[in-house]
Formats: sequence, C-alpha cells, structure tokens
Amino acid sequence: MSKHAARQFILARSVLGLAAAVLLALVGWIAFRSGGSAEPGDPLLVLPTADLQAAEGSLPATSPATESSPVSSASPSPSVSRSASASPSVSVSVSPSPSRSASTSAKPSPSKSTGRPSPSPSRTSSSPAAADLSVTYSTSASWRDGFIAALRVTNNGTSARDWTITLSYPSGSGLELRGAWNATASLSGNTVTLSGKSLAGGSSVSVGFQAEKNLNDLVKPITCAIGGGSCRVS
Repeated sequence: MSKHAARQFILARSVLGLAAAVLLALVGWIAFRSGGSAEPGDPLLVLPTADLQAAEGSLPATSPATESSPVSSASPSPSVSRSASASPSVSVSVSPSPSRSASTSAKPSPSKSTGRPSPSPSRTSSSPAAADLSVTYSTSASWRDGFIAALRVTNNGTSARDWTITLSYPSGSGLELRGAWNATASLSGNTVTLSGKSLAGGSSVSVGFQAEKNLNDLVKPITCAIGGGSCRVS
C-alpha cells in the first residue's frame, strides 16, 4: 500500500469512527427520551444498528502494519553504545608513563653532587703568595751619637703594592728617631718600622730616616724584613 492510499484510509477510518460515536450518542438520547417512566436504578440497554456494525466490519485489518513500521527505525540506536567502548583504552596507556620517569631521574642526582666539592680546597691551598717586593738597606752617614739610613724599595710585579719594612737593631743601641722621608717611621724599643704608600708595579722609591744612638760604633740592623718580598743589608 502506498503512502497516499494509507493516508486516505486513515482519514476514512477516522470519519467513520466519528460518525459511529455521533450515532451512538443519538441512539442513547432517543432511548432516554422514550423510557422516561423508568426507575433511576433500571439498566439502559442500547444496541448498535446494522449499518454501524457493517461499517466496522468492512474496515481492513492491514492497519497494524503501518503502526509497526516505526519499530524498525529504532534499530540504528545500538550502534551508539559500541562506539563508547573504545574510550577506556586511553586511560590504561597513560598510567605507566610517570612511574618510569620518576625512577630514572632520582638515581643520577647523588653521584654528581658528591664529586664536585672535592677539588675546591686543593685550588685555594696551592696558590703561593707573590714575592714582588725587594728592599736594599745601607748607612749613608754615621757619627758618634747618630746615623742616617737609606733604603731602596722596588716593586717587581705588575700591580701596585703597599709595603712595610721592619728593622731590628742590637740591644743597647738606645735609638731615638729624629725624622724620616718618603715613609712613615715608628720606633718600639730597638725596632724601627717604615711603611709607605702604594707602590706601582715595575717602579721603585728611595726612603730613609735619621736616628740617634748610644753606641760610638757603626750600628746596623741585625734583621731586615719586608712583607711580600726580600730585604738585603749592605
């Protein structure tokens, strides 16, 4: 049966059903009007006419086929549940990856940290102090109760250096300082200390001092020292 014929059949059936309902209502109303003397509790029997029964019997039984047709359209719905089964496979593949990275990163860290601090102390202890300064001591003048000392300070290095000279004289010399040039002089017992300004690398300076003594003979220092260098007495 085509779609157009099915629509006409449904329309005809609905019209016949409506007509049957109207006819039943009309028959009931007529029966009610004709039996007005009946009691309220008496049953009312209404029989359909022969035309209504003939109309209902003439309807074909092929109408359920049209109603069952939408059931076949629901068959594609199970395909949706199959596509969802692939989703759990993604969560399983991600789980083992962080466990491998954590185990490998923690192993090499302690070996690197233990080897680095060992060479640091050897470098600091192996650097010697530079002996760039040298000084030469001589007595330029001497008399019975005094003398004049002359010193030549040389910086053999490349950078500027401060310098300090310590001269120790024999005991009983009875020294007293009378003046100094190109240096700052101080006396403590029989020890004279001379210090000067920063001396540039590759340069030299002449310094000296005058002192009194109690000995009639020539007085010379028994020790001569300069920080960061050597001292020679002539």
